Amino acid sequence: MNLTELARRLKITTEQLKDELPRLGFDVGRRAIKIDDTVAEKVVKLWSVRQAKKISQQYVVVERKLDDKAQETKVRQVEIPSRLNPREFAGLLGLPVTNVMAELFKNGVLASINEPIDFETASIIAQDLGFTTVMAKNKANINEIESTLLQDLLQEAAQTATEPRAPVVVVMGHVDHGKTTLLDAIRSTNVAGGESGAITQHIGAYQVEERGRKITFLDTPGHEAFSAMRSRGGRLADVAIIVVAADDGLQPQTLEAIEIAQREKLPFLIAINKIDRETADIERVKKALAEVNLLPEDWGGKTICVPISAKKKIGITELLDMILLLADLEKFQANPNRLAVGTIIEARLDKGEGAIATALVQSGTIKIGDYLIAGEVAGKVRAMRDFKGASVMVAPPSMPVRILGLKQVPKAGDIFRVIEDEKAFREVLRKLPRFQRAIALPEISQADKTDDTPKIITLNVILKADVLGSREAIAASLAQLASSDVAIKVVRTGLGSITEADILQAEASSAIVVGFNVPVLPAAQILAKQKNIFAATYKVIYDLLDEMKRQLNVLLKPELIRNEIGELLVLQVFRRGRGDMIVGARVSKGLVRPATKAVVWRGPEQLVELKLTEIRMGKELVSEVAEGGECGVHLVGQPIIEAGDKLEIYHEEIRQRFI
Repeated sequence: MNLTELARRLKITTEQLKDELPRLGFDVGRRAIKIDDTVAEKVVKLWSVRQAKKISQQYVVVERKLDDKAQETKVRQVEIPSRLNPREFAGLLGLPVTNVMAELFKNGVLASINEPIDFETASIIAQDLGFTTVMAKNKANINEIESTLLQDLLQEAAQTATEPRAPVVVVMGHVDHGKTTLLDAIRSTNVAGGESGAITQHIGAYQVEERGRKITFLDTPGHEAFSAMRSRGGRLADVAIIVVAADDGLQPQTLEAIEIAQREKLPFLIAINKIDRETADIERVKKALAEVNLLPEDWGGKTICVPISAKKKIGITELLDMILLLADLEKFQANPNRLAVGTIIEARLDKGEGAIATALVQSGTIKIGDYLIAGEVAGKVRAMRDFKGASVMVAPPSMPVRILGLKQVPKAGDIFRVIEDEKAFREVLRKLPRFQRAIALPEISQADKTDDTPKIITLNVILKADVLGSREAIAASLAQLASSDVAIKVVRTGLGSITEADILQAEASSAIVVGFNVPVLPAAQILAKQKNIFAATYKVIYDLLDEMKRQLNVLLKPELIRNEIGELLVLQVFRRGRGDMIVGARVSKGLVRPATKAVVWRGPEQLVELKLTEIRMGKELVSEVAEGGECGVHLVGQPIIEAGDKLEIYHEEIRQRFI
């Protein structure tokens, strides 16, 4: 066979063919004109395999056979935990999250993509999608372990003489229902104005005085990415205020806040906010509460409901009075004379002052000079400040305080305890098996688990944040963005500004740099532009996660969907050209259309793929022939079809995929 003819069949030039032959294992020389027919057939087959591999590298090939429905009847068993969100659920089933969301909607479950659903609901949906389910075995929960440790320490403290202490109140509720504005009204400050998008991005602790008595408030973020931080807030508190907007009613995070309060056995009250708005409907909110078994007091129930307007400071005094009433009923007490124990609420690294931890003292009193261990971090308290920034010498029970003097930054949620003296302090340090003298790198995302799987593309990210609580929430959200094809790998993290060192490491590790509530230093911006490194910072977590989705979508290979629409049985060959054929055939299954592709089968062997360009019935061109019909078809490609061959007819479409 002439090399020119072979090149025509492969749809490349003769020079390109001479370049490719040695790579395929056939070195015929640059001056060759002809090639043996047997060798030519081997070249054609190898070329087909190579092209198929190239397509698989460019696209995710999805083949849909006519008989796929029969195969779908095979049922697969999956393990499902007691609670999970639709995104996690879709990952366990190996299905697109849109399929799961659609099935939930069909069954009347209006859950958001990150809203948890229970095992029973997940089982029903899984069965509808062709799966059987079993309950996953429980795994140890680090929050439960820490909670048990704290309870043991507090019970130990309770065995000694105790005194009344200030109640610790957590403020929870849905996004934009006015939690931080309520605290503004109570504290006569303007925290909400300083939060990006008026959405609280951190957990904060504040203390106020009402009727000569102190009340400690925990402000928790409302965005769903901070679910863990809200749970931590619930575990620390004595009383919960659940804020519900009078013009919006109960929302998913409102119900989650109620669930946290009930699970932690927290006494709580409902603050019905925004009553000053024209669209406010207090009775509608009370009705919705009654529907979730929270009957308001004025309806004969036990749920305290206080109508307020945080913006216009209406009902604030009544709300504080109800908090103090609950505190009197519950009789919150602690021993101020013992060594302090409590929980780290927030921690960050300050350029000038080093590690700063916001701690809530739950029993005992912290003093300047105390030796303190928080999780796996230790140090000596050299300064303390209250929430206003004023220096304090001692911090009694229920007081939130910022501590300076720790050697490293502790983790938000760590249990802290004061050790009696330096000797005992050093002895305790030696007994800590996992004590670290440096800030540990963060937990790497799910991408690590897939490094051995070449199909998964990872987006390397260097993450900088202002505080550890934000870093935890963002890292958890980034892990949820992983799919079966792409994932995010956090190669480095840190607290503070994005620097030139971050840009250089991003270049070395082929990463992008993202920051949350931290600036990009001017020198780092210039270097990132020179090195063509993506470096950006965000003040709202929505924007950061949206950017990560865009970055992942660029990496996602588009889908090449091959829909089998029918089968042809070749009855007769009418004409055989150099690069095309006309055959007579019967549609044995489905239907056949022009502008499609035909895979030639001879018995069990797949031969080649051809383009089907025209269909005729008699002399008339037609656009479709259904099952049982006979027709003549024009096929472009290697002319090897014989009578008795089977042609599988495919229609191909390319579709861009999204996270």
